[in-house]
Parts: sequence; structure tokens; C-alpha cells
Amino acid sequence: MAYFPMFVSLEQKPCLIIGGGRVAVRKCRGLLAFGAEVTMVAEEFAEEAKGPYLGRLHRIRRSFRETDLTMQDWAVVIGATDSRSVNHTVAVYCQRAGIPVNIADCQEECSFFFPAYCMEGKITAGISTSGVSPGMASALRKRLEKALPEWLADMEEEGARDG
Repeated sequence: MAYFPMFVSLEQKPCLIIGGGRVAVRKCRGLLAFGAEVTMVAEEFAEEAKGPYLGRLHRIRRSFRETDLTMQDWAVVIGATDSRSVNHTVAVYCQRAGIPVNIADCQEECSFFFPAYCMEGKITAGISTSGVSPGMASALRKRLEKALPEWLADMEEEGARDG
């Protein structure tokens, strides 16, 4: 089944990532790029998650607890640990609670996928393969980035003046 492409504002919205490895960091960067307030819960954090360049990121260094899922009204939750059991617990809870959830190691437990995207100012293009081939989506994103004209961001400013 194909997924409906939808753009949603995450500006200043609380988002939870269970996990602190490279996959969790990659998803964190995507959320932060769109202004989300991100909390990561993990026993260990990849080196990339320790830098101040990640912006609005709150790190909790400990193992996952089910109560983490009820700490706030999360806009989205990501399960990105190396534990199938933990990721499954996150998925089941979020599905029951109606919280959009992305599980890094199980496509079937996701209610949404991260698209491969390119962003120039307020113009964003996203590509999804409905989780079937993230590599293909990434390759298409690279081709799209090369094809986009450099004046795209200037057009955005002109539109604001004309409106």
C-alpha cells in the first residue's frame, strides 16, 4: 500500500526518540531541521548526538521505560533501538494511543515513514517508497537536488513580496 504524502508542522512540537545510535541521530536531525523539540532516551549516545550543533535536543541517559511514552503529548515517537522487544513495545503503545510512530527495524509497525527530502528555504520536496526501498528514495533525492534550480529560494522571497 502506498502512503499518503502529507506535510505537517513540527515547529516547537515535542517528539520522542527511543534510542541514541546512528539511526536515531539521523532521524533526530530531520526532526530538528523542521523545528521540533526532541527528547532522546538511551543508555548510550552516538558521538553525533553529543554535539551542540543539534539544537533543541534533550538527552536522557538511561534505559527506556514505558512511562517515557506518557511524559508528554508527543507529536511523533521514533523507536530506534537495537532491541526488537523495546521497539515493538513502543509501536504497540503508540498505535493504541493514536500517536504517529516510526519503528526503525520494522516497516509493518510504522504509521508513518521519513521521506528522503530536499529543502531550500520554505520549499520542501519529499520522496517516499512507502518504506520499501529507502536507498532508492535517497538516490532519487540526490537527483532531485541536482535538478532544482538555484533561484528557487529567491522565488520564495518574491512570492512573499507579491502576496
